[in-house]
Amino acid sequence: MSAVTAEGFYTVDMVPLPDGSIRMLYGDFASSSLIPLCAAPGCAHTGPECQGRMLAYGGIRSMVIGEQILLVLSGVSGSVDEYGEAALAGIMTMEPDGSGKTLLTRFGAEQELRDPYITDGKDLYCTLQTAEDGWPKEDLIRIDLATGEWESIYQMDAEHSEQLMGAFGSCVLLCSQTSVQGKLAMPLTRLDLATGEKAQVPYPDLGDTTMAVQGRKIYYYSFSENALHGLDWVSLEDRVLKENLFEGGLGDVSASFLDCRDDHALLSLFLPDSDETLLIQVDLTIGESSDFTLTYSDIMGSERRVRVLASLPGTEQYLVEMGEQAVDYHTELSDGTPTVMKTSRPLYGVMDAADYWSSSPNYLTLNYSE
Repeated sequence: MSAVTAEGFYTVDMVPLPDGSIRMLYGDFASSSLIPLCAAPGCAHTGPECQGRMLAYGGIRSMVIGEQILLVLSGVSGSVDEYGEAALAGIMTMEPDGSGKTLLTRFGAEQELRDPYITDGKDLYCTLQTAEDGWPKEDLIRIDLATGEWESIYQMDAEHSEQLMGAFGSCVLLCSQTSVQGKLAMPLTRLDLATGEKAQVPYPDLGDTTMAVQGRKIYYYSFSENALHGLDWVSLEDRVLKENLFEGGLGDVSASFLDCRDDHALLSLFLPDSDETLLIQVDLTIGESSDFTLTYSDIMGSERRVRVLASLPGTEQYLVEMGEQAVDYHTELSDGTPTVMKTSRPLYGVMDAADYWSSSPNYLTLNYSE
């Protein structure tokens, strides 16, 4: 989630309204509320005239660029006959209050947008997926945010399932799949979009590591070394952040790397003897580990961890997803019969970073305004 400021954040309520539209919401930290992103005076936010409602199938990604909000419409390939223009991928801008929506560009009926990111505020980079003869072709494209014009700057290697893993500044991190001596390998490549230069990113054996990509860093735990690394994939510098991360190593215990920020790491450990999964946080400054207990039950009864969505700029606080809310929505069956379906939407909160890493559930909950 990138559309976050110190005062609030922009998101989409994916629960469909009766006409098929969805709502753009603004999470205001001062009032602890999620409100429709509409600047129309006296609007009741219940009809199609509401500025906060949009018809956009495939999802919407919001991003903050200076004093404007950018909306990336993902689109649904091959669905124009069913949904019309609302199924087309595209790029829009709007004012922070939801007014002034302007369409910059639209894409074709067989195209979808993925993985948007911004470098200097002038250009947007995305993966453009195009269906050709039943097979998807993926290009990394650059979109001029002043004109909406776009160009393909790199074609992904479909044969080796190349995909975008991360982006920072003028560089992108690409991952592909290949076989080395009968074993699956996933080589990483840094591509500098400004120069076109490519460089292999050194990365250990897949079977010996679990990793997470955040910004310009690849954080990974090496089972054989029992050590946590921070690999800067832009400069290619690899540093050991913590040796002997777990006393005596993990043995037969499997681990998944979940998060690493503010001198803390979060891992999930599966204990095969007891068929139990533990969440463990490690304070990298002192080397101590403890159970991480910030969890919730989703509407199906499964346990999920409270997840950091973003750090609030200029603060030591996090925006977190800390629960789910069951919601009924009205729709129609294929024969036109009205019915009510049940779905869920996330619950958001704000909390101090120190509370998060000490598993203290001190949330400022953001409430939906119906």
